[in-house]
Amino acid sequence: MLLHSSLIFLAVSVLPTALGDTGPVVNTTSGLYVGVYDAKNEVDVFLGLRFADAPLARFTPTTPVSKAPEVPQNATAFGADCPQLLAPLAVAGVAAGPPLRGSNQSEDCFFVNVSTSAKEKLPILVSIFGGGYFSGSGSEWNGTSLVRRSVATKQPMIFINFNYRTGVFGFLGSAHTPAMALNVGLQDQRDALRWIQNNAEAFGGDGSRITITGESAGGGSVHMHILYPDSQRTFRAGIGSSGTSLVSITPACAWHDRPGGAYNILGNITGCGIGPESFECLQKIPIDTFLPLARETYILPGDSLPEWVPCKGPQGSLIDEYPAKKLIDGDFLNVPIVTGSNRNEGNYIVGTTFIDITPQPSPDEANVILSGYIQDQATNFKNVSQQTRDKLVDLYAHPTDNLSNSSLFNRAAQFATDYTFLAPNRLFLDIASARTQDVWAYSFQQPIPGFPDFFGAFHTSDLYYLDIGFSPIPTGQLVSQLQDFYISFTNDLIPGSDWPKYSKTSQIAMRFLEGQVGPIADTYRRNQTDFLNRVDTMEEFGHFGF
Repeated sequence: MLLHSSLIFLAVSVLPTALGDTGPVVNTTSGLYVGVYDAKNEVDVFLGLRFADAPLARFTPTTPVSKAPEVPQNATAFGADCPQLLAPLAVAGVAAGPPLRGSNQSEDCFFVNVSTSAKEKLPILVSIFGGGYFSGSGSEWNGTSLVRRSVATKQPMIFINFNYRTGVFGFLGSAHTPAMALNVGLQDQRDALRWIQNNAEAFGGDGSRITITGESAGGGSVHMHILYPDSQRTFRAGIGSSGTSLVSITPACAWHDRPGGAYNILGNITGCGIGPESFECLQKIPIDTFLPLARETYILPGDSLPEWVPCKGPQGSLIDEYPAKKLIDGDFLNVPIVTGSNRNEGNYIVGTTFIDITPQPSPDEANVILSGYIQDQATNFKNVSQQTRDKLVDLYAHPTDNLSNSSLFNRAAQFATDYTFLAPNRLFLDIASARTQDVWAYSFQQPIPGFPDFFGAFHTSDLYYLDIGFSPIPTGQLVSQLQDFYISFTNDLIPGSDWPKYSKTSQIAMRFLEGQVGPIADTYRRNQTDFLNRVDTMEEFGHFGF
């Protein structure tokens, strides 16, 4: 239950002066918290609410709060961010995310942030941050604009986000890592969702009406929770933005042990080696020594894939089967979901490397380079056959979106878009809709004014229009139209009255483009994505293991 200033002394006998006397109060299983009332937006905000105790040891799962403090706690500032890179990565000067705003970086980082309009039994939108599984924090994102819009449209809701461990701290992978210590970043998410559901009523929320959403790694996480459901059903629907149900970069955990792999390198630079005792050795290194060494392994030279991502392990690792196998078998939750991607996802992912080649390669040289780039996407020690690479080089010979002067860049960017985002999303949509699951597709196609032309509607561009962290875009109706889809779906499990459900026969997606929002045939580059979604093609890229 939310308690405003006039009721504070009914909840506690003495309220410390340091916490002030004008903030809203919420009583949770982690204790009593005093937040802040944002009068301009008419929103109660609670920051840094603890959902788990400090970790017992590095890489271990969280434990619930063992004893709530007896005195009220300040909830007016973010808790610590989890250890990660010092700043978001950037391409052509464009950062992958807003600045972190936590008090510091610490292994004790299990915090939830809430924005609520203080009503009763409201639906809840829980946002899972992205960042490639190696960076990001709940402190980057602010749901005030969404909550304010929801109240204005008479569909009030609550916005909540949280921290989870990223990089090596959340996704250490090795044959020498105990099962319970694998994928603890996803386990953190699961534990946060449990806490949110258990405390929903305290914020005026309805624990049976939780929708989870996320972008990039956050969108992939939404799909992961659908593929690997918790025994406690903590959500009723999902919105997966620029993240894939296939989660194509999911390797075997032992993949990191390979020569040049992240665990192999980490063991060498820390002196822990890569043998049976290496795991305990890594646990014992002081954080000030360990963190700068760990950062050296997050993105390795010559490796197209980020290290320390969810990996397939044994029973007890949360991911005990490859996502591709579960998807094709239809072994996942049947819940309503909206999933989609941006038109030019790969333009940001590929970056400027191919554009910067001087002089630009000849057509034959470009084919060789593109073939090598395609091979670099494979996991689990797989070699993509020359025949398959030649086929893909040919399929991407004539780009549909020529946004740069480099044909090689245009081709590689469209392959990256399809391979990582568009193809697996279409595969999920086809399989889910065939079993009468309620699914909707979208294609975000709006470039951002003032950004590099070659970016197009790039990876993360939709977040600028959603207005939850990046500087808002001065535009027409697109911001409100995008926000209204999230609000409507969170409230009623329908993203819009004019948005048809997806089916394999109709293949309709909602286009988000300023002045042209509406349903379209989701058919562009179908030949390419159909080839990528063939089982034999996925097998060659290592989606089913060794």
